[in-house]
Parts: sequence; C-alpha cells; structure tokens
Amino acid sequence: MLPAASSCWVTLLFAVNCTLAAIPTISAVGSKFFTSDGNQFYIKGIAYQLISTDPLIDTDQCKRDARQMQDLGANSIRVYHVDPASDHQGCMDAFADAGIYLFVDLDDFPTQIQPDTPAWNQSQLAAFSAVMDEFQKYDNTALFFVGNEVLTTAEVSSAAPYVKAAVRDMKAYRDSKKYRKIPIGYSAADVPGLRPMLQNYLACGDNDAERTEFYSLNVYEWCGDSSFDGSGYSELQKNATGYNVPLFVSETGCRVSRPRLFTDQAAILGPEMSDTWSGAIVYEWIQEANDYGLIMYGTMVDPQVSTDALDGHPRAGTPSTVSPDYGNLKSQWATLSPTGVKLSAYSNSAKMTPPACPTSTADGWIVNANAALPSIGQTLDTAATASGGAVTPTSTGSASKATASATGGGTTAGGKEVTGMCLALLGVMLGFLSTKPAFPISYHLSSSERLPTTTPKSQNEVESPLLAHPNYDENSTAPAGLQKTNPSFHLLIPASESNSNLCKTLLSTFALAYPPPTLVNYGKKFDGDGWDKGSHAGKIRGVYDYLSDKKKVKDDDMVLVIDGYDVWFQLPPVIMIKRYHQLINEANDRLRRRYGTELSDSKGEVGTRVGPKYTQTVIFGADKLCWPNESTDPACAAIPYSSLARDVYGPLTDADPQGFHNRPRFLNSGTVMGPVRDVRSVYEIATQKVEKENRGALGDQFVFAEIFGEQEYQREIQRQSTQSAGGRWYEWLSSALGGSDSPLAANQTIKNMTVVPGRR
Repeated sequence: MLPAASSCWVTLLFAVNCTLAAIPTISAVGSKFFTSDGNQFYIKGIAYQLISTDPLIDTDQCKRDARQMQDLGANSIRVYHVDPASDHQGCMDAFADAGIYLFVDLDDFPTQIQPDTPAWNQSQLAAFSAVMDEFQKYDNTALFFVGNEVLTTAEVSSAAPYVKAAVRDMKAYRDSKKYRKIPIGYSAADVPGLRPMLQNYLACGDNDAERTEFYSLNVYEWCGDSSFDGSGYSELQKNATGYNVPLFVSETGCRVSRPRLFTDQAAILGPEMSDTWSGAIVYEWIQEANDYGLIMYGTMVDPQVSTDALDGHPRAGTPSTVSPDYGNLKSQWATLSPTGVKLSAYSNSAKMTPPACPTSTADGWIVNANAALPSIGQTLDTAATASGGAVTPTSTGSASKATASATGGGTTAGGKEVTGMCLALLGVMLGFLSTKPAFPISYHLSSSERLPTTTPKSQNEVESPLLAHPNYDENSTAPAGLQKTNPSFHLLIPASESNSNLCKTLLSTFALAYPPPTLVNYGKKFDGDGWDKGSHAGKIRGVYDYLSDKKKVKDDDMVLVIDGYDVWFQLPPVIMIKRYHQLINEANDRLRRRYGTELSDSKGEVGTRVGPKYTQTVIFGADKLCWPNESTDPACAAIPYSSLARDVYGPLTDADPQGFHNRPRFLNSGTVMGPVRDVRSVYEIATQKVEKENRGALGDQFVFAEIFGEQEYQREIQRQSTQSAGGRWYEWLSSALGGSDSPLAANQTIKNMTVVPGRR
C-alpha cells in the first residue's frame, strides 16, 4: 500500500501549499477487505508493542518507526494494549502519512475474557467502548479485536460464547454511536483441536448482529524453509474455503529455525491462499528477550540504570535493523503485490452463506450453538458445561486480571500407572475419571508476552492441552475399556510401596483433576549393590529413565515430580502452572540483574546475540534448614539468601536454630518442576554422581543439594572474579553491614575451591 497521495500548488509568491489527502478507510465486504477507493486490501503487517501500556503516544518515535516500516514494505501495525485516555493524534497521523493502518485490540490484561472463568460484564464493555471511542475517529484505524487467544485448548471451548457476545455488543455499540463500520472480530490461537469449530461458530447463525466480521489466526507452523503442505498451511486453506468473512494471519514468524526466512508470505500473499486470505501480521517489530524482533533501538543496557529499557532492550530511539531477518522479510514483501479484485466487480457476489454451526461433542467442542449468547453480567455455569456451555446470570462485576500462559504437545502412554492399589479410593478415583476436569489448564502465553521456544516442533506435530482426559492403557490394572493418552503435563511420584500417606496424596491429585499420576519404582526392592543402594537414591535413576523415554515424554512437556508420602495437593494444576511461570520470570529477572548479559548465538554459545548470562527453567522445593550436607559444603554455604523480606518472621528471622523462623532458601528435593528437557539434564548429572562418584549413600536430597551448591559457587566466584575495584569494595561493605546478597562474601571456608571450566 502506497502512502496517501498529496497535491501541491504554487502561489504567485512562490509559497508552496500542500494538502495531504485522507488515507482511504478499510471495510469488510463479503470475505475480503476493501479500501474506500475500491481496491482489495492485503495486509503486510507488524506487531507493534514497544511498551506494555501504549506505544502510540510518542509522536517522534512513531515518526521514526513509520519511516522504517515504509522501507520494510509494511502497511499495517497491530497494537495489543492502548490507553484510551491518552492523546494518539500525533502517532496516528504519522502512520497515516506513511500509508500504515492500525489493527487494535479492545481488551487489556485486566479486561480480557478469561478461558477458564469466562465472563462478559459491564466493566469489560465500558473498557472496550472507551478504546473504540478513541480510535474510531482515525481513518487509518482498520479494525478492532475483541480478544486474543482466549481459547487455547478444546477444553475451554465453553468460553467461545463470551467472545461472540463481545462481538455482538461491540457491533451494537458501534452502530448506536453511528461510527464508521470498522470491522470487529477475533484473533485466535491456532489450535488443531478447535479447527474449524471456533472459526465456524463465530461466523455462523441467522442473526447477522451476532456474527463476527472477520476471523484471524496466530500461526507459527511454517518454520524455516518449509512448504505449503509440510507446514500445515494447506489444512488452513482447506478450512478457509467458502468462509463468509475475511480471514487473515494475525501473527506469524516462527523462530525455531534461524534465520527466519518468511517464505510463508509467498503462500499467504500468493496464488495458493490470496483468494481466501487477506494477508498476515509478522511478530514483531522490536527486539526483546523473546528474540522475535526485526529492529533494535541501539545496544542492550543495564535496566537498573536505564529503567525504560525493559529486559535490557531500549524502547525508543532510531531503529536499526536486525540482520538477516529484517532483510529477509523486506525481500519477500517486495516481490508480493496481490491485486485481488475491484469492489465494483465483487460486490454483486459479496453475499456469502454463513457456515453451518458446529455441533457439540462430549469430549471436545462443548458449545451448544442453539443456546442464546450470554448477556451482560452472565458467567459460565461450570457444572453445566458438559451439556452445552450453559450460562447462569450473576451480578455484574469487574473483569479479573489476566495471567499469561503457553501451549504444549501431547505424548503417548507409558509407565506403571496408579491403579489397583488404594482399593478404598478406587470408586472415588473412577468418579473423577468419568467427568471433565473442573480446572482446565492453559499452557500458552499471550502472544504479546510470548516466551521463546528452544526446541523446534515437527511440522505436523499436533498441539494438545497439557491435561489430556485421564484414561488408562490396556496393560494397566484399570477397568477394561479405558485408554490412557499421556498428558503433556506429567505428574511423577517416586514410591516403591503403598501406604495410607500415598493414598492421601493420590486422592488429592484426583480431586483437583491433575494428570494421571505415574508411580516411579513401584514394587521395586532397593537392596542391591548398584545404583539402587536405597530408595532415596534409586528414585534418581527411576525418574531419569522415565524422562529419557521418548515414547512417554517430549522435551517441551512439563513435568512435576513429588514425594509420594508427605505431599498433599491443595490447589488445581492451572494455579500450579501459573505460579511456576511467575516464579521463573522473577528468578530470571534476579539472575539478569546479578550476573548480567553476554553475547551468545542461538545455541547458547559465545557469539553475536545478546542475552542473559544465566537463565532458570527448573524449580525445586525450598527448605529452611540445610541437610544432610555439612554446613561448610557449597550446598549450604554458597546458597543465595532468600528474596523474602529480611524481617519476614520478626526479630528471629534467620536466627532460629530449629529453623521455624528461617527464610526458606536451601534445596528440598521433594518437589521438582520444569520442562522435561531441563529436568532430565539435572537428573542426568545426579545419576552420574550416584553411579560414578558414589555420592548416593545419603540419598537424593544430598545429591541435588550438592549440585545446586556447586552451581551457585561456580557462578558466584566467576561473578566476583570479573568485578571492578569499586564493585569489590561495595561487596565488602555490604557484607560488613550484613546486606550482601552473597553468602560467599562472608564465608572464607570454601573460597579457595577451584572453578571448574565449563561449569555454569
């Protein structure tokens, strides 16, 4: 799309007067977008969210970015979060002058529709309306999204009516205010379990007032130099045939195969898809820690010094391109200029038949398309979702705060399953198995907060919810006819025999709808002379063997390992997953601030990409006492102080010999959680210590605590060795005043240990 044309005339006094022509507006007609001058519009867009609140209030920055986007060949930006009370005139004019349209989300973190507890209330309506009021006045506002990736698994399909209700009410609000008919629709996660039910549901029905005016997908399937068939795009095209409203890709840009080639643009904007798809938005403009960026605003800085530089990346300045990604996308777009059809030639055939509404199924899409959409203030009746997504009226309230999440893939069954042992609980267990989990889990980050994926997915890999429906395989002791499909959130419980405490642990997992637990080492006797010198050391190898079986687990799966005899669950898995991500983000922020960043390539080796020196993905339980290791061992002496307040337990904090008032900071091996790939690596090192170094006599607690202590010691000694004189003086002063973050600053016992090359 070329910038808006301008006309100039010269007066007799040789003064030049120029009048900038208004940028053509965008409308949806049938299954296509058209400009007000009658041309079909194809999207060449960029996700643009420089800061979390609103990137459209700094006019000078918008002008700099708009010029760079013109060079790239972009004609659209997508913005996820805006402040409707701010002044956007300068930025909107800057992008309009560059021929760039705005695709804007109406929701924000506090107001977005939640997948597990969906609601559509007056607070949300008012917030959405405020954004529409602000941006409808700009000609280059192209469309509005009512939601982004609300549904990320088939298990939360009961949230779909709330998305459709938001479309209905925002269309009604727009028309009641006599605003321009800016299209209103939805941006969906590309979830195979929701294809094509969700897109058809939002566009189906006889009532035009309720149907979406466009549908878009966030698609990350085309990685590297893939193909139309190999990427799965052919399946997307198949589902798009005959669709009655415009379709486009609202996010794309897979980064697991570097460099990004963006060859999917030739499919989307070429003859294979351009007749049914209206283009794509590439994720994203600015380089962040997730490594999706096309430009940077200078080199990385210390965010503690430059507080505006989130995660060390400056958020303003003159854009410099990220090579070769920027050039690859520019080259692709330069060769792709679909013309489509003229509005005058298309309008007679623009009326298209809506798709048939999808029928509900007991184990997947559970929405009753014949049921009335929720009205303002209605929330989901979770007890009735299995019979068609029923809703019941509740008092109108404020929207709940959002939490980001990410998707994962399914696995096949394996392991010795938990059946045939706590017979008194079998009836209770089967009762839970016969119903849908009360707490559906979503493991998918909102696209504007996406974290990097480190392992490529196979091109045809089917994504599935973390919590697959708990069934059992034919070789287990479960009743005949039950089939187990292994979840991609694995719960492992090392337990060699049954007792009442194990049964209590299992009952709590069933009650809260955790994935089917797998017992590790069940029935095994630990009386040999090999690695299994005791059950506490033996469970290291048992868990490692399970995580090494590629038939049972995938590297990107999540695993939770717990002790079987002293753990009861009190919170559902959705909370467990959310808190895991929160803790990981906080831990990585502390690591970056303490140890800084370094240049590295995509494999984590020294190279050209700036990234944090250390990152954390695995969480262990925390203990208030260090045991059974000696106090001078790194397992005790090198462990960082707790991030809790220094007086959190009063004047006895950290001074209680019995530990009751100590801040927990030492490792407890009774709980381990993280991605399978990384947890397996930890268990591999532990296995080597048991088998080769004979360190397992005191059990897994000793082994894992020793690994943790050695890691922290190596990191801290390396940090101190690179400190400046001023930094060393500050460290000494902080230690003298009792304020140092490093126990090693005041501990001379282990300071003479040698740093092992390669250990981090």
